[in-house]
Amino acid sequence: MIHKIPTCLLLISIVSSIGLKADNLKEIFFSEDFENGLDKWDLNNPAKLPIIDSGNEEHGKVLGLYPGGHNVHALIKNSDHWTNFKIEGDVLFPENEHNYLGVIYNYNVRGTRIDYGCIYIKGNGSYVRVNPHRDGHVSRVLHEEYRTALKGDSAIVTGDWQHFKMEVMGSVCHFYVGDMETPKLTFEFHEFSSGRAGFEPRVSGSECWIDNVSVSAISEFNYHGPGLPAGIDYQPDKLITNWNVLGPFRRRNEQIEKDIYSPDQSYAESKRSYRWMPFTADGRGCVVSGKIIEWQSARNYAYFHSEIVAENSKKVKLQFSTTNDLQVWLNGKPTGKIERKQFAWYDFRENPEHKVDELDVTLVKGTNHLLILDKGLGFKGYSGDGFYAKVAFQE
Repeated sequence: MIHKIPTCLLLISIVSSIGLKADNLKEIFFSEDFENGLDKWDLNNPAKLPIIDSGNEEHGKVLGLYPGGHNVHALIKNSDHWTNFKIEGDVLFPENEHNYLGVIYNYNVRGTRIDYGCIYIKGNGSYVRVNPHRDGHVSRVLHEEYRTALKGDSAIVTGDWQHFKMEVMGSVCHFYVGDMETPKLTFEFHEFSSGRAGFEPRVSGSECWIDNVSVSAISEFNYHGPGLPAGIDYQPDKLITNWNVLGPFRRRNEQIEKDIYSPDQSYAESKRSYRWMPFTADGRGCVVSGKIIEWQSARNYAYFHSEIVAENSKKVKLQFSTTNDLQVWLNGKPTGKIERKQFAWYDFRENPEHKVDELDVTLVKGTNHLLILDKGLGFKGYSGDGFYAKVAFQE
């Protein structure tokens, strides 16, 4: 399946699908030059988000975003249900140190979890990169194919202002730097279709400044070409994409491992009860376990189950690309462990530079039960929980 981004979407269809009135979409309008305070913003760490004097007559006062750990956000007030909008502004990186500007979209709070889309401009590296956050945990290593260098008129130069724009339609995002006609990347694999918008700095390093922020509603993307970066060819039909999931747990559960797969069985831990729930890999074929596994807490374990149907008994290879340590069972028998790597690659099957980790197993005729224990990175780990899995049938 070729990686594509939806082209022109009719506004009436989008409004119908999300249950909002067209009038509400037209009301999305916001502008900010930071000359009159920060009443339009929710700041969770005000000391790291001050208004400062840029020393530039054209820009005057600007918002400084200073690193302060894993929890520095400037969110636009009353943007809770925003969808189908564009946000743009100017950014400057005053120092040639590790820094970035993260542009936040579809920010959602669910219970104790905070999940949101994020695309960032790297100041000292001059590139853009996709970096969704799940339970506050960055997950860029699951999206390494979405890293694009900024060159020419789009390059980041220390001490110079640069213009950026993000267009968001539902869960799909187009991101521009410098050139406002052709995006640097188009990303369609975020799980939320609405939510708050705002900005964040890098966890550590140096600051960035922003100015002249504006937001308005859109009814379609400005760009209607092929997905970017060019050349990405996802083939999820060749991977294991249909799963069930249990979790998240604080520790392994031996009963689950013995039961193999009991869809009606419930399992308890710390006064919580869990049942198997359907779970589908994203459109690339990636099992984004960070959607289930928690990062802020100690609930770092999840079990994934899938069925493999074989016409006859045969030897196969189970192949993986994973950022997490995995333990694997087939039909109730342990088959081995897969150690985590820095990145999980969508093209691990064909690209020799993206090593395939595999286990030799024998399928029985009929339905085979594949069980995987996914150990998340936890709060001390970094940066993204997930894996790809494939059955390689031998000739």
